[in-house]
Amino acid sequence: MDGKAKDHLLSINSSEYVELLPAIELFRAKTGLFIDQYGDLKLSSGVSSLVESLEATSTGNQNYRSLIRVLRASEEEGYGIIFLGD
Repeated sequence: MDGKAKDHLLSINSSEYVELLPAIELFRAKTGLFIDQYGDLKLSSGVSSLVESLEATSTGNQNYRSLIRVLRASEEEGYGIIFLGD
């Protein structure tokens, strides 16, 4: 594998990003890493911190559930995640 994204596992729009912002901010407070809607971020470790942040702030909506599912699968399979901004 060359480290380049092959497929998008999940895509969100601006309003969905705003819904996830409390978890993103909590993740940034814990790790110093920010998932920016305009920039890219490669996350090979710290996935569990992001899952914890999502679970702590979850509203139970589909966006949270989908992202948590994708992150858990990547962690179980030993893959990193690449967040691609606009």
